[in-house]
Amino acid sequence: MNNYKSSVLQTKRVLDNEVGAKLPKNDTAILYDALDGISAIEDKGFNSDGIIAVNKAFTYSENEDPQLPGHLRNAFYNPDDAIMIVTDPNGTSRGAYSAPDVVKKKDLDNIVIEFNKSKKTRRDGWKVFAKISKLQPFQDGNKRTALIAANAAMNTWDKQNYLVLPFNNIDHAEFMVNLMRFYVAETDVDEEKALDKIMTTLPSEKEVNLHLPLTKEEKEKPLDLKTKE
Repeated sequence: MNNYKSSVLQTKRVLDNEVGAKLPKNDTAILYDALDGISAIEDKGFNSDGIIAVNKAFTYSENEDPQLPGHLRNAFYNPDDAIMIVTDPNGTSRGAYSAPDVVKKKDLDNIVIEFNKSKKTRRDGWKVFAKISKLQPFQDGNKRTALIAANAAMNTWDKQNYLVLPFNNIDHAEFMVNLMRFYVAETDVDEEKALDKIMTTLPSEKEVNLHLPLTKEEKEKPLDLKTKE
């Protein structure tokens, strides 16, 4: 998201402080935003305060971050808080999605409560992502906030079974189209149908594992490698 171009391996090298490893300026800012956002929600937990804390941590990118990090939008108070998202592939305003004018903390609470009452499957985790993205609670960085929050909900940090976007550009484009379907859905039934379509474009856990860099032990014993299911 936000035109992040670096690969998993390039990012890992920077995180490991390898000599000479660096990312483009935009990618560096997005990475630091993500690291601080993850740290914030790990500290506060998966709740409305934690979700707000993620966005509040987005301060490194002048182009991609909100003017008021962590501020819940209120278009009645601040016209700049109004958000309209173009959903037409041709770029016209036809069928554009208008996010709620006012977002309150209870709106985030409702998403958290719904997840906590669910079976907490990966589909439920992606529903958190889709719901927060559709709500557009902040001025900017909403999908990034939603992805970090969804991973926090599923507690993917320890097992590294992360919720990640499609690696393939075509799948990524289809994913975004289906996310737009979720945005414009007017009923719970239509949202569920859109979420089903979203799930078909996502990488499997096996594919995610294949994109993770090898550990030191795996590099030393390549014959012992096994693909995780």
